[in-house]
Formats: sequence, structure tokens, C-alpha cells
Amino acid sequence: MSPKLSTAYSVVAPAERASGRQAFALLRSASPVLTVLVGVWVLLSTVMPTLVVIALGLVVAAVPGAVAHGLGSTEGHQLIMALIGAAVVYAVSLVLSPIGNAVGTAAKARITADMQARLMTAVSGPVGISHLEDTEVLDRLARAEGSLTGYFPGDAPVTWAGILASRASGVLGCVVVGIFQWWLGLGLLVMWLLVRRFVLTAVLRQATELRGQTIAMRRAWYLIGVGSNVRDAKEVRVFGLADFIADQFRAEYREAITSGVAGLRDLHRRALIGFLVVFAGYAVSMGLIAYQAHAGSIDLRSLAILLPMLAVTMSAGSISTDDITLTWTLAGIPDVNRLESELAEPERLTGDREVDGLPKQQVRFESVSFRYPAGAKDVLTELDLELTAGTSTAIVGVNGAGKSTLVSLLSRLRDPTGGRITVDGIDVRDLAPLSWQRTVALMPQDPVHYPSTVHDNIGFGAIEHLDDRAGIEKAAETAGFAEVLASLPNGWDTVLSRELPGGVDLSGGQWQRLALARALFATAHGARLLVLDEPTAALDIRGEARFYQQFFRITEGLTTVVISHRFATVRRADVICVLDGGRITERGSHQELVAAGGTYAEMYQLQASRFGGE
Repeated sequence: MSPKLSTAYSVVAPAERASGRQAFALLRSASPVLTVLVGVWVLLSTVMPTLVVIALGLVVAAVPGAVAHGLGSTEGHQLIMALIGAAVVYAVSLVLSPIGNAVGTAAKARITADMQARLMTAVSGPVGISHLEDTEVLDRLARAEGSLTGYFPGDAPVTWAGILASRASGVLGCVVVGIFQWWLGLGLLVMWLLVRRFVLTAVLRQATELRGQTIAMRRAWYLIGVGSNVRDAKEVRVFGLADFIADQFRAEYREAITSGVAGLRDLHRRALIGFLVVFAGYAVSMGLIAYQAHAGSIDLRSLAILLPMLAVTMSAGSISTDDITLTWTLAGIPDVNRLESELAEPERLTGDREVDGLPKQQVRFESVSFRYPAGAKDVLTELDLELTAGTSTAIVGVNGAGKSTLVSLLSRLRDPTGGRITVDGIDVRDLAPLSWQRTVALMPQDPVHYPSTVHDNIGFGAIEHLDDRAGIEKAAETAGFAEVLASLPNGWDTVLSRELPGGVDLSGGQWQRLALARALFATAHGARLLVLDEPTAALDIRGEARFYQQFFRITEGLTTVVISHRFATVRRADVICVLDGGRITERGSHQELVAAGGTYAEMYQLQASRFGGE
């Protein structure tokens, strides 16, 4: 039996669908000028098919008279004028499509940029990060981005305008037919509206059912990324996982569309019924027109206009891929609106008191507990910890002990589910979250690789001081990044991304030095608490030892917290705390903890013995 990834997830309720009016509102807010141009294009697209048929009908009607009396006669002149008119109308109809495409592309670009900016603002707005782990939020984001289907809400206005123009053109065709035969025009219009409604109901149901499988679709597209991106390429190839990844994608995609199989059968049945109704309607219409022509009750002009106009009326009820596209794109608009409204609401991270130079004395964790929303047990349990201002504290523990969770609570990316954190005796929940976060300079385990210059990558630690070149250079020098800078092709202006022209990438250790410089630049501009989460994960043991030797020297006087699972190289910290099972189980200096003979001493000896002692 071939292995299979876990598929323990449930069907997501399908999203609501926006209206054409909301799509038009998007266009209007993006660009009033483009809104007018799209409106003119819709009007012309509505009338041009009918005008072309009428113009050609007039040409056909004028031919017999011109043939009988010659081109120099009145009838001949009428034919020439009819031909000129038909040529002009037909020429306009030919250029209408490329003009519409150009206007539509411009409108789509404007709307897409506006919608993407709204999404970025909504998702990055909350001061915490718990929403980025919420399955419902991730589903809404995936649908709003259009990453699962390739249909972004920005496509909706232009697609809706195209469908509107097509249907209006068909209705106008029915009206023209009705001028000659009122009962025939009305009958065709009713037939098309009923058939469209009958078939479109199944189309919309099918599309909605597929949207309800958002999680399965997200998993499928994640697998495509695993199989195609550079980051995972080595492991996929070394372990021979290419076929397995492809098979899993097929399985996940099949899971996503399985619920729509029954709907497809209903759609096919309705489409067949609709085809038979339309075929019968056109057969009757053609038969009646032929009978009247044979009986002489309609003239050549009427016949030349009526027959091709039957094809124009088809647009009143036809269903194309644009209808499916519109369904998906309109359904993404409520997701954008819901993300904006829900994420704009205050999270659990409340508070309005400014930090004003805190901490001056200490930060305390008082019986702090934390459990993730989907977790079965607490990650931290009644944890007590004191971080004295102006000193260095190292927190060590095995993987999974809760160190990174502690960092997120200290940085107030989340709030505790039990207990409290105080800053000089003030509950951190009373402090303004953004103000407190700017007090913390964080060097994460895996720092962000901004696709920008070296200068900007360091300056982003205090972006409002990005023009402080001297401060950036000092931070780089202090962090030991200056020697790396000397090897870069364009120095400070080197772009750190291989995906951009002339860009380069750094090694893991070099990125960590740059991230330290970024954090130090933040401390130079107001951050009072420096937190390093596994800062030497990309270094060997000697590089790690040199790092900490320099680090505790260059951060002397700062309030620093170093998170690590390695015991040997943090011994220079003023205080070392052992985090085990969600609690601080030991606290003291390196010598005190070794002498105590507890968990720290045992783990220290085990790790040090791997490298022949200290």
C-alpha cells in the first residue's frame, strides 16, 4: 500500500457571493476614468452586433434594385451608401474588442493592486499573529487572493461588464426581432431567460461546491509548491519523493472535486435539456420565418435582418466560461470585506498606555500559561520568570520546551491564556501593543530575507531612521557584518536576492549577523529589550562560541534575552534559566547551575562531551 499524507480535515462552508453592483463599486473606487471607459465599451458592445446585422441586412435589401437599375441609379446609390455604412459599422466592431481588452487590462491592474493592498493591510493590521494560524482566516485569504483558482476578485468588474454587454446585446436583438414579429421577439427572450436560469443554477452550484473544498485545494497547491520551489528541491530529489508528491497532489485535487461529481451529472442533464429547448425554439422560429417569406408576408429587408438577428439573440441566454469566472471572482469579494472587518476588530491584545522608557526595573512572567487554540495541552504552565533590566538572561531547554512561545509572549505577538506579564509592575495588557512591540528588538531564529539592499535590510530595524547611514554602519560593524560587506559586489547597495538582477544571497551565518545588526540598529533608536531566538542555529560550535563571546560584550548594559537549546555557549549570561515542561525549573549563573547538579549540569556535560569538553 502506498503511503498517504494525513487528510484529517472537514469540508469548509462555501463562501457567500457578491453582486455585480459590488463589482462595479470596485471599478469605480479604483479609477473613475476607467469606469467611464468601461461604460462606453459596454454600450458599444451592446449595440454593435445588432447594428452590424441591420447594416448587412440593408445591403442585401438594396442589391436587387441596384442590379435592376444599375449603380448609377438611385437604387445603386442606396446600395453604395449601405455598403459604406456596413463597412464603417463592421470596422468599429473589429476594433472594439482590442480596445475593450486594453481598457479591461488597465482596469484589472488597478483593481488588483488596490485589492492586494487591502488584503495586505487587513492581514498585517492586527498587532498579534494568532489570526495567521486560524484556518478560517487562511481559507478566506486563499480565496480572496485567488491563489487556488487563478481567479482574483480584481477580475470581477471587467468580467461582469463583459457579461452585461453580451446579455444586453442579446436582449436588444430580441427587441429588434420583436419590431418585425412581436410575438417572436418576446418568445425568444423568454426562452433564453428561462434556459439560462435553468442551466446557470447548476453551474453556480457546481462552482460553489468546489469553493467549499478550500482546505483540500490549499493542500493540493502546497504540494505543487513542494515539487517546484528551490527550497524543497534538494530534499525531494535526494529522497526520491517526486512521484510521491505528484501522486499526493492528484489525490488531494481529486478529493477537492469529488463532491462536485453529482453536480456535474446534474449540470450535464440540464445542459442537454437546455440544448433541446433552444434547438426546438430555433427550428420553430426558422420555420415560421421561412413560411412567411414563402407566403410573401415579409419583404427581403426584413428577411435579411431577421435571420441573422436570431443568432444575436443567443447572447441573451448563452452561458460561457466568463459566467464561471465571474462566480469565482465575485465570491472572493466578500472574503476581502470579511477579512477587513474581522481583522480590524480589536483582538485580545488591548491596552492604551504608552511605554515611556519601560522597562526600567524588570519584566516578570507571573504564573503564565499558554495554550494554542487547537492545542490539547498547555505549552507553558504557570511559568514564573524575572528579566532584570540591564542584564543578560539566557533561557535554555530542549526542543519543544516552549522557548519560541515564550518569545512570542514577551514580544506580545500573543497574550497569555493564564497568568500575566508585568513591566515594572504594570500588566503588559494595559500597555499599547504597538508601542510595546517597538520596545522589543527581535532577532528570530529564521530572520526575514528582504529582497532589498544591505543598507535597507539593516535599516528596517528602525525604518523611520532609514537615512541614518552612520547608525547602520555602526550596527553592522558591531555585529561583525563588516567583513561580509567587503565581499559583496556592490557593498551597501548589493541587493540580497538571487531572484533580482545583480542580486546575491548570503549564507545562513551571514544572514544571522545581518539580523543581529538589524536588531542592534533598533536598540540604537529606542528599543530597550533585545531578544535573540536561537541566533546561532546556522553556526558550527566554534562560530557559536565566538558569537556569544562577542555578543555579551557588545550588548553590555542592554536588557537581553537569549533563547537557545545549547547549554555550553550561553554560560556568559548574567542569569541562565532552564525551561523544561513549560516551566522554569532552574535559575542561576553557569557555575551555580553546574554545581547544583540538576538538568542544566547534566545537559551541559552531555553537550560539552561531544566536543571534548569545554
